[in-house]
Amino acid sequence: MAEPSRENCGRCARRVPWLSLWGNLGLALYKAVVGTIGGSAALVADALHSFADVIGSTGILVATKVSAKEPDAAYPYGRGKAEFIGAAFVYTLLLFFAGFISYHAIRSLMQPALAAPHFVTLLGAIVSVFYNYIMYSYATCVGKRNGSPAILADAFENRADAISSVACVAGILGAIYIHPMCDPIAALGVGIIIFWNCQEQLREAAHGLMDEGLPRNEVELMRTLATRHEGVVAVSFARSRRTGARYWMDMGIEVADDTSVSRADTIAAAVRDDLRIRPQFHHVEVFVLPTADHAEDLDEAAASLAI
Repeated sequence: MAEPSRENCGRCARRVPWLSLWGNLGLALYKAVVGTIGGSAALVADALHSFADVIGSTGILVATKVSAKEPDAAYPYGRGKAEFIGAAFVYTLLLFFAGFISYHAIRSLMQPALAAPHFVTLLGAIVSVFYNYIMYSYATCVGKRNGSPAILADAFENRADAISSVACVAGILGAIYIHPMCDPIAALGVGIIIFWNCQEQLREAAHGLMDEGLPRNEVELMRTLATRHEGVVAVSFARSRRTGARYWMDMGIEVADDTSVSRADTIAAAVRDDLRIRPQFHHVEVFVLPTADHAEDLDEAAASLAI
């Protein structure tokens, strides 16, 4: 099967947040109505989770639009960090909803008389499981192919919603056939699941905001690719920083002492072009340095002049 083109992947990246927004809104209203009428605290809690996803999808839409802007004089590294800010916004919001859901579930457990929910609430939870699994699979594919942390955050929320809906199914079945207490216990489980997953994903967003670099094995691969070019004696340094969906790479290469300036520029351009075509890079800068031995001679000469 042929790989989808970058144009198709970009089109899907623009479509996913809107599908998630309207889908979550419709699903949230459906679960809220069915859960309220059917008397299921677990399904109402799941509906609140979906309402939070609606707000999160709105934040993702804004973040992806801002990050897509080209670099300019004010933002020479681009605005890719907006995606991490959007992801952090989604997870922080969901943490508050997790606290609210858990509080409401504990209050329900303290009620003296609990009634089992109506059987129709089970259908609402099952519909939510299937919808969120489909959206999770689709958004994960789009997020990975586009390298978008914001879309991957949206996919994660669909997965979390699917898991919480599975908990709803179990809770409603338990409430109907075992004891009504199973329903608010399932609602409490939804809150705990959301809280646990969000604190993990918040750490990932924080790594991106703090200029996380490429994994060590990928950096070593880039160094190896550079040394394969004719005229490159060694790689002095290779530093990367994440600028949103992709990375910025700075690399210093060493050339022979007798290499002319024009030849050194040609070598640097070849290395830069070789790395720049790789999809994980937003920008690549290659700096030409003298060989290590010659650099030590320059340092000794500078030190003697200073004396």
